[in-house]
Amino acid sequence: MITYLAIPIIFGVGYFIIKKYNTQAVLLIAGLLMIALGVLNGHEDFMPKGGKPTGAAFVDFFEVIKVIASSTLAKLGLIIMAVGGFSKYMSHIGAANAMVQMATKPLSYIKNPYLVLAMAYITGQLINIFIPSATGLALLLLVAMYPVLVGVGCNPAAAAAVVATTGCLDLGPASSAANKAAEVSGIDVATYFVSYQMVVSVAAMIVIAVLHFVCQRYFDIKDEEKGVKHEFNVEEKEQRQVPKWFAILPVLPLVLLLTFSKFAITSIRMDVVTAMFISLFVAMVCDFIVTRDGKSVAASLKVYLDGMGAVFASVVSLIIAAQVFVTGLGSIGFIGLLLNSASSFGFGYLAMVLVLVGIITLVTLLSGSGNASFFSFSNLAPDVAAQVGAPIAAVALPMQLASGLMRSASPVAGVIIACSAVANVSPIDLAKRTVIPMAGGLATVLAASQLLI
Repeated sequence: MITYLAIPIIFGVGYFIIKKYNTQAVLLIAGLLMIALGVLNGHEDFMPKGGKPTGAAFVDFFEVIKVIASSTLAKLGLIIMAVGGFSKYMSHIGAANAMVQMATKPLSYIKNPYLVLAMAYITGQLINIFIPSATGLALLLLVAMYPVLVGVGCNPAAAAAVVATTGCLDLGPASSAANKAAEVSGIDVATYFVSYQMVVSVAAMIVIAVLHFVCQRYFDIKDEEKGVKHEFNVEEKEQRQVPKWFAILPVLPLVLLLTFSKFAITSIRMDVVTAMFISLFVAMVCDFIVTRDGKSVAASLKVYLDGMGAVFASVVSLIIAAQVFVTGLGSIGFIGLLLNSASSFGFGYLAMVLVLVGIITLVTLLSGSGNASFFSFSNLAPDVAAQVGAPIAAVALPMQLASGLMRSASPVAGVIIACSAVANVSPIDLAKRTVIPMAGGLATVLAASQLLI
């Protein structure tokens, strides 16, 4: 009976996250509470792999956090921190902006504004492979792409809606969600990206681009009928002037990872962290070649380290808290109940994925955080995959993509709020413009995952 208490606890977690309580604190407390309830129900073997009981149950509750934190920091945490530091460094030296400027320039030659919007989405989504933060990418595009879109005749609200969705799929080895999905799937992130993400995401990108073409045109007509006008509203921010070839630097980690993998050169192995450090070194050398200021280039290393620290505070700590939460779900017996119920009702792959995606969709829409929802439930993927006889990645992938897609449809998501402010439109009105393309993308992900993987 105590197992069913997991359900109100899960809803409680969602409630407090919606109320803007610190997500990490909410997940940690909920996880520890469920572990305690599990102990009361006779489940005393709750220590994660690699941990040993301390001899006191109360101390063991917190030993769980230490074991999970140690494991996470040594593996996935270091990967995500290295990626976060590199992303911040690329912005600092102007390489990220150089890439965006180069990628968006061809859009100015297209005359049909709605075709421009569709192509702008695809362009932004491809840039997302190298700039993993949805909000960070949107802020860059609001400076570099948004004026181009408005300049060729696009409605500012429509342009903002497209920019807000450019990071919706969290593609590539630089994405923290993709790294987490690869970890739970037991494969390297390059394989996850090429063999799983791209197979499904290409179809989703096409559908989303088409829906942007149709939906933004529809909403523009409605606004025109109502006499609603949106003003161009973006502050010109001074960007560091760098050579155009700096645009290559953000791409370098992906090139290294794909080159030294099973897809090309197999005699040399390279992981994400090593690729990031090599790329950082190359970027610092390039920065020195351009600036000839060794002191400034040396000092810029602090930008990378600050980026690592910021990612630990926001993303890695969230993963640790989410894993404690999942440990609690296992301790209280909820995971076993879920799998046994699936077996009893004869749920197959699609039904179980729909259940997990449904939970992630609800939490993401209400909280505005794709990471919070995906990291909280991603560790269920291996058990569910074993239950339904599917590859783990085939379960983790739709969960991961759903979290990003629904983030771009949530009116409380940071990326929606940032873009709505620029277009002088309310977050709810902007979310109305994104929800149909994102729902279409999610339906495509579910169908493609079933058919192609």
